[in-house]
Amino acid sequence: MKLGFYYKKIKYRFFSIWNNNWINGFFIKKNKININEGSTCINYSQQCFEGLKCFFYKKKKNFLKIEKNSFRLQKSCKKLLIPIISVFFLINCILINSFLNKNYIPNKKKGFLYIRPLVLGIGNNIGVKTSKNFLLIIYNSIFLFEKKKKFIFKSNFNKRIINNLGNYKLGANYIINLYDNFFLKIYNYKDFIYINNNFFDEIGTANIIFYKKKKIVFYKKKSILPGNNNFYINILLKKINFFFIKDNINFKKITNLSKIFFSGTAANFFSVDNILFKNKIISYKKKYIYFFLKKILKI
Repeated sequence: MKLGFYYKKIKYRFFSIWNNNWINGFFIKKNKININEGSTCINYSQQCFEGLKCFFYKKKKNFLKIEKNSFRLQKSCKKLLIPIISVFFLINCILINSFLNKNYIPNKKKGFLYIRPLVLGIGNNIGVKTSKNFLLIIYNSIFLFEKKKKFIFKSNFNKRIINNLGNYKLGANYIINLYDNFFLKIYNYKDFIYINNNFFDEIGTANIIFYKKKKIVFYKKKSILPGNNNFYINILLKKINFFFIKDNINFKKITNLSKIFFSGTAANFFSVDNILFKNKIISYKKKYIYFFLKKILKI
């Protein structure tokens, strides 16, 4: 089976249509949808989504941060004027979905089943206004861990996110990544570092973790999605007496750092080996990665 994060058709997916309330939906095998050309999700980006992980560990099915992701989807729906989905309803649908697709769930050491709830504004709309009809889909794919690769990152002096919307998981926030990923393949880089006013924002779609002498440098901005992996990593590091410093990081400071890591919803947790900045490569030692992986991947 192909390694990495990619789309693979899984047997069942869930559909529910808003009709003055989120009615009980249905599970189908077909992976194609038919929506009106005037749908607000197509014309005006009225759509949002989440990403959850499910895996087997000691013969038991486990979900990572299912409640936290469900609340974050509610937050995104509210921001886009989409009817709020009950957390109880959403979690029940995810549990049934994972039961029907249990044959696709890998062991924790191999990877995880990636579950994506997706909410779309649909219907025969025209003009910039919120839709009256909405569709909830819960579909799945598979993430299988890859062997360690050498990561080289190129600096990108563009803001990735629309002002004050970065902390919502909206489809429109990923358009810059679609554009930049085209050039990543051409120049053989792993990802871009996004910079806002000369300060680090994100690596691709992932949160950045800066490490120096048992100190973790972090920051919160409205332009950055608060990744759930990053949230739990911070909890663990506080338990083992790491010091946290709230500060902005620019390129003058990164040469004095011991290590840079990044964590995303699907990509878990990785180490940065090299950064290319103004034709100069900045390299980081590998010895710290083994300590972090040993501690953090237990979450």
